[in-house]
Amino acid sequence: MRSIVSSRWKRRRAVMAASIVLALTAVAGAADDAFDADPFTGLDQPAAAARQVEPAVEPPRGERPPADAATPVVVTVSLPLPITGSRDKQVEAAIQRSLPKLESRPGRRGVLVLSFDADDGGAGSDFGRSLALARFLVGPRLAGVKTVAYLPKTVRGHAVLVALACEEIVMAPDAVLGPANADEPMVDETVRAGYRQIADVRRAVPSAIAVALVDPKARTVRAVTGNGEVFVAESDLAELRRRQAVLEVEELQPAPIAPTGRRGRSLGIVRLLASTPAEVERGLGLAADSLKADPLVAGGWKTREIVIAGPLEAASVSRLKSQIERAVADGVNLLCLRIETAGGSPERSLALAESIAAIDPSAVRTVAYVPKEARADAALVALACDEIVMHPDAVLGGEGTAAIDERAAEAIAAAWREGVAARKGRSWSLPVAMVKPGIVVRRATAKHSGAIDYFSDEELAGLDDRDSWQVGPQVGVGPIEVNGRTAESLGLSTHLVESPEGLLKVYGLEEPMEVVRPRWSDTLLEALASPGIAWLLLVIGGVGLYLELHTPGVGLGGFIAMVAFIIYFWGQHLHGTSGWLEVMLFLAGLFCLAAELFVLPGFGVLGLGGGVLVIASIVLASQSFVLPANAYQIRQMQWSLGGILAAVASVVAVAAVLRRWLPSAPGLRHVALEPPPPEPLLAEDLSGLVGLEGVATTRLVPAGKARIDGRLFDVTTEGRLIEPGRPVQVEAVRGGRIIVTEAGRVAGA
Repeated sequence: MRSIVSSRWKRRRAVMAASIVLALTAVAGAADDAFDADPFTGLDQPAAAARQVEPAVEPPRGERPPADAATPVVVTVSLPLPITGSRDKQVEAAIQRSLPKLESRPGRRGVLVLSFDADDGGAGSDFGRSLALARFLVGPRLAGVKTVAYLPKTVRGHAVLVALACEEIVMAPDAVLGPANADEPMVDETVRAGYRQIADVRRAVPSAIAVALVDPKARTVRAVTGNGEVFVAESDLAELRRRQAVLEVEELQPAPIAPTGRRGRSLGIVRLLASTPAEVERGLGLAADSLKADPLVAGGWKTREIVIAGPLEAASVSRLKSQIERAVADGVNLLCLRIETAGGSPERSLALAESIAAIDPSAVRTVAYVPKEARADAALVALACDEIVMHPDAVLGGEGTAAIDERAAEAIAAAWREGVAARKGRSWSLPVAMVKPGIVVRRATAKHSGAIDYFSDEELAGLDDRDSWQVGPQVGVGPIEVNGRTAESLGLSTHLVESPEGLLKVYGLEEPMEVVRPRWSDTLLEALASPGIAWLLLVIGGVGLYLELHTPGVGLGGFIAMVAFIIYFWGQHLHGTSGWLEVMLFLAGLFCLAAELFVLPGFGVLGLGGGVLVIASIVLASQSFVLPANAYQIRQMQWSLGGILAAVASVVAVAAVLRRWLPSAPGLRHVALEPPPPEPLLAEDLSGLVGLEGVATTRLVPAGKARIDGRLFDVTTEGRLIEPGRPVQVEAVRGGRIIVTEAGRVAGA
């Protein structure tokens, strides 16, 4: 036995020799040496010739036909490994449920893709269960269906037998097929007969190779003859030589063989090399996204809905990740993310998008439902899902809460290109253009297939097959903002629905999805951060301050104001829009106002500055930016200012009501002091009041009223607050202002 390693020049010499042999055979009339069926391979000659070595050409990027009547119906069924227990029956039942869909187009075979899920190689599969499933795949029930085994990772053990039962095998280049006896070093004749039987019935893989995959004692050779390549057992080589001229012989070793995808293609047992579902679709000429596993086929939907609302900041993204992980751990296979946000932190949104893209689409289908808006970086979260369902008027992309500069945009583009886009097998330009300013995206059409995609100049320049694309008109310049209808035309949105009921109808759901219920703290956070509650807290706080200024001592009004403002800033902080800056500005503003009232009355600078600081702190606490940098942020600031003006107007209205009715209300007349009616003052020289004593009739803070010499005067103090009923003494009269101090302090001095 001699082992010959094929090479280009040697194969060329073999082909020339084969031509000479064929000519001599024809002259000698030895046509009976040609046979219609090869007893050693079980394949007819055209099939054997078709297995001659072809160059391992990767499918061209993006060249997939659009879904139409000419495109075959495709159903993908996941095959978790190992095959034990009732796994074969479960997969068989899933295939049975898919048959009506696969046979829905008379005269055109549907395509059943069996996706092997083998994280650990699949070792441990039971031979009997694997053989039963393989027999079902080659049985008459699936005669009208084309079966394809897709092996993105290494498959070992008797799960190899199931792959051999399919018409075509698609493998990743570095994935390994076999050894099939990984769980039993020695095999008996029953196992060999099972592999031989499946190979002979399917007629896609030579039975000699099938046995070589499982039998460590097998001696299988590849022989180059005048009619092409054949694979036979070493013991049958002499008979082959008697019937045909054998030009080259190569022993397949060591046994059992375990070829990689590349080696399998050179042997003719692997139809296509593909690492991702998108490459499989392009290589087999299937419609885009047709290889998504349908959980409905595998036993029905188990749904969960998670609501994404408010700014996407560190706290909210962490909570959302936890909710998504719990849903996946619970066995959910349809995860709906209801997105109603204008974004927040691009870095946090990108991290959330990457975690969503990492979810196995064959186990969980992720759906983004956008009823209103998913602006700016929130669009990245939606685009990371397997499908997007939008309201026709909903907004995707464009400007949002976060102002994204050039540096941040470049970081987002790089991360999306290397992360989500690479994982999903999609082009990256259009998703990035929903966020990144200045990027130009153009429509491109594949010259051979008519497939449509969207590229920036940078992405197009980096394509290996860029010459096969016809670049068309400009789609837009980032940040691109589209509604539901436009998103559907660009292939971003899968479905358009008018209501949540329409979403249920799209996925064949009769009952509403189970919504992930937030914890009580999350519910409280959402309530406190809602604009209505926030403005109500401001009104309550303002009214509380008014009451405190018109009641003796630190009483009910001050307590109410303190609690209201604490809750307001706490809620905005948890919502991601308020931090220490806003709190410090608010406290500084209150300090300035207090100084204006009690320390430096009448000057005005501290009072005006304090009011500005208070308003600025409240505005900043209601938004995630300091100064607006885009049109959306300008609208948000207008909304914040409008809300504050409404709150101020409400405080003024409530104060007017309290001033009118509170002092005379039964049981409340002692809460707020009603100043006595003023007495008319005569135009006289007030200098004679200096040194006289009287009694404060209202709280002097520092201005108020006091009864002096039997008459009521407007007086003021310099620095110290004087409570009602305390004795006062006139210290000076300056420009018509009566300056008083406590009588005891004057006497003590």
